[in-house]
Amino acid sequence: MKTRQEDTIKRYSERLAKFGYDPRSLGWNKGRQTIRFTILAEMGELQNSSVLDVGCGFGDLYGYLQKTGVNVNYTGCDLNPDLIAIAKQKYSGPNFIVGDVEEVRGSFDWVFATGVFEFKYPRMISLVRHTLAKMFHLARKGAAADFISSYVEYKSKEGFHAHPEEIFTIAKRLSKRVALRHDYMPYEFCIYIYKDSETNRRNVFSSFDKKIKEKFGSDEFFPLRE
Repeated sequence: MKTRQEDTIKRYSERLAKFGYDPRSLGWNKGRQTIRFTILAEMGELQNSSVLDVGCGFGDLYGYLQKTGVNVNYTGCDLNPDLIAIAKQKYSGPNFIVGDVEEVRGSFDWVFATGVFEFKYPRMISLVRHTLAKMFHLARKGAAADFISSYVEYKSKEGFHAHPEEIFTIAKRLSKRVALRHDYMPYEFCIYIYKDSETNRRNVFSSFDKKIKEKFGSDEFFPLRE
């Protein structure tokens, strides 16, 4: 009986043989990859940070960040050695690892995963819970992952259609500060899990409140008046 890892490697090697260097080899339709990368990059300030891309495929998140002027110390890991071989040919700067996130050591400012939970496997929720916990453990600032939503008109037999509420609950057990994005494509969503969940005297997350102060120059944009 094949393991999940063996099945994953075989699935993507077959797609690679069919499509070559193409988003379809990763199970994505053309034109959506940039949207997913944009959502990940909007989680926080990535400039001059370190990023771990779990299930990195061709390493194109690094290419996207370069193109948008965001300099990062990028590490990508993927189970499939064929995908990593192409990533190394295409990008000379990053560190690419053949292996699972379990084999990654060290820590990173941001840990991202896109398309990792696309297909359904036995005990899927347990796998999601474990993977998100590992990603969060490796992150210094935050972790993010995207999913196919259960709010769809049609469900594929192979696809894992996650319930956003369930993923949100898993994330909240890791951190008090969580954001769920279901606003960019109707049938997909992304979860942000922030490491810094400290609140200030106004019971606002300090990291978020810092952005407000930087934007408006004070705690209160609308001062109270008698």
